[in-house]
Amino acid sequence: MQPREYDIMYDLETTYWWHTGMMAIMDQILSPTFGLVSKLLDIGCGTGAKMKILSRHAEVWGIDMHPRAIELCKQRGLANVQIGDATALPFADETFTHAICCEVLQNLPDDAAGIKDAFRVLKPGGYYYVSEQAYPLLRSQHDISQGAVRRYTRRRLRTLLETAGFEVERITSANTTLFPLMAAVRLTSKALHPPSKVMPEASRSDLKPLPGPVNSLLRSVLEAERALIGKVNLPYGLTIITLARKPEA
Repeated sequence: MQPREYDIMYDLETTYWWHTGMMAIMDQILSPTFGLVSKLLDIGCGTGAKMKILSRHAEVWGIDMHPRAIELCKQRGLANVQIGDATALPFADETFTHAICCEVLQNLPDDAAGIKDAFRVLKPGGYYYVSEQAYPLLRSQHDISQGAVRRYTRRRLRTLLETAGFEVERITSANTTLFPLMAAVRLTSKALHPPSKVMPEASRSDLKPLPGPVNSLLRSVLEAERALIGKVNLPYGLTIITLARKPEA
């Protein structure tokens, strides 16, 4: 993601249907895993919206590579935030009971190193929640605007996690209901603006404020998916979500 977008994201993270829906799904999946004393690290915390939601379950910490993101986190009243590299986390081994990594691995030149370092800072039995964009075929200028260098398949994500030592407990998709429409939008964008020809500074995200009624309608679709994901794993969608665990022993 370009630093210039963080002030826009600060508002979108608490109002835009995609962000609020995905955070509700995250909360749905993670809520049963928290204990009486939980300590969570948000890797690539952005402007802190996820941390605010999860702070009712755990002591929350966050890192991000962009100073402006950290400033906006502090405006939200979040104190435990600092600049940091997802592949060299500034924390001791076995510090956290939980780590989340949402749309961050796709931005890393070495995603395996990012997963390996998350494994390092988790306590035995700790949970690692990952959400990433799916289907490499759908890579478009939206991805470039977010700094993403890849999209994932389920097999690739599972292999990366298991190679690092994690046990994968769940893999599900999200943004399933709207997948045909959103895939068509991304494919059209890709045809009109081939990623190989789009410079990062000229790229444009398709995440934009929407009229209130449209935003509410789309958010209700993701809310329905959240209820389903509480019971079953969805087979396809724009997003892949995994819940992995560091072995106890």
